[in-house]
Amino acid sequence: VWYYQHLPGETHDMDEVFERVLVDVDGRRSVFTMGKLGILWQLDRETGQFVRATDLGYQDLLDVDPVTGEVSYHPGVMPELGVELEFCPSHSGLKSWRAMAYSPETEAFYIPLTLNCQRSVYIGVEQREGGGGEGLGQRENLHHPASDGNLGEFVAMDVSGEILWSNRKRTPFNSAALTTAGGLVFVGDWDRFVHAYDVVTGESLWETRLPTSVQGFPITYAVGETQYVAISTGTVSASWSMIPLTLTPEKRRPTGGNGLFVFALP
Repeated sequence: VWYYQHLPGETHDMDEVFERVLVDVDGRRSVFTMGKLGILWQLDRETGQFVRATDLGYQDLLDVDPVTGEVSYHPGVMPELGVELEFCPSHSGLKSWRAMAYSPETEAFYIPLTLNCQRSVYIGVEQREGGGGEGLGQRENLHHPASDGNLGEFVAMDVSGEILWSNRKRTPFNSAALTTAGGLVFVGDWDRFVHAYDVVTGESLWETRLPTSVQGFPITYAVGETQYVAISTGTVSASWSMIPLTLTPEKRRPTGGNGLFVFALP
């Protein structure tokens, strides 16, 4: 019916392929998404028309025209063979597979982020069927200059783009977010903690530490009169483990083992 290409000619592995959240805003049937650059896109989901793009302000690769949605890259950001290039975010992205959640109560999104940058040198690859290599000759992970040494940030963002609150942690928020009708949002981090925040204020209402990093997608369900929250843990590669292992070496976790932990709400 329609299509929308967010980043034509994209060349930095900045995917815009994650969850699409359907929200009606002021009578407009909209679809929202956020990719690795930390830009919240709003499109009309009936026509595909660009409505708004709100940049969290952590990426330094491009600008988005506020009227048309057209993207323009900054000078000097295109990779060249053998030339050192530094950019934010890294190939891991600010926002990646860790899905944001929406709360109808606050009309806001709750977004797990990793604040990081990258310094790299790219090399040529052999052109052959099946691929001749990845072309990444050097990669150095860096703290984002605005991070104050924290890799993790959990952001509450109104549908208008206004930031309602944010919480930072030394290590990345490592799971998808989950909102509930009870005014809570659940999220887990690389340092093994699972958190429940107040969706309105961002106040930490509950947390517990699990045997290893919180991974995947928390879910909630009911059996009879009791509500449960299920949280998965593990050390799979999707956690982009090389970043906290390099930049927060004082934080330790087991190197293996997966688990599913279920909590009952009183």
